[in-house]
Amino acid sequence: MYESILVPVDGSEAAERAAAEAFDVAREHGSTVHLLFVLDESATALLLSSESMARRFDRLRGEAEEFLSELAARADDVPVETAVVRGMGVYRGIIDYAEDQGMELIVMGSTGRHGPGGILGSTSERVAANTSLPVLLLSEPRQPEVAAGDDSA
Repeated sequence: MYESILVPVDGSEAAERAAAEAFDVAREHGSTVHLLFVLDESATALLLSSESMARRFDRLRGEAEEFLSELAARADDVPVETAVVRGMGVYRGIIDYAEDQGMELIVMGSTGRHGPGGILGSTSERVAANTSLPVLLLSEPRQPEVAAGDDSA
């Protein structure tokens, strides 16, 4: 059903859950999973850093490549490709990669490292709203509720 599945990642637990789900889907359909890390080149991201641009991107690229390598190792028998790209905004980088590489499905965690949704919305919401590709959003796992007076937690 899906030959190419894109999983944008950011180093978060939500991204790890999305990759695990994509690996399962890929096993069922004989798909290739593309793990993508987008380095944000937008002015906002650069202004919030005291590092030089070159040093910042070198450091971030190294961290991204290490995370992608560790995540790809969990795929077992699923074919995996990894990429680190720079983009003017994370969601735009994801969409551009998906369209350029002919992805057929995008699997994402609904929360990650790029901050709260707030007025502008989350990266995953922006991706879903701005692409014609199917997007599978995985929500945070529910935390068990603790009953009032329950001291076992």
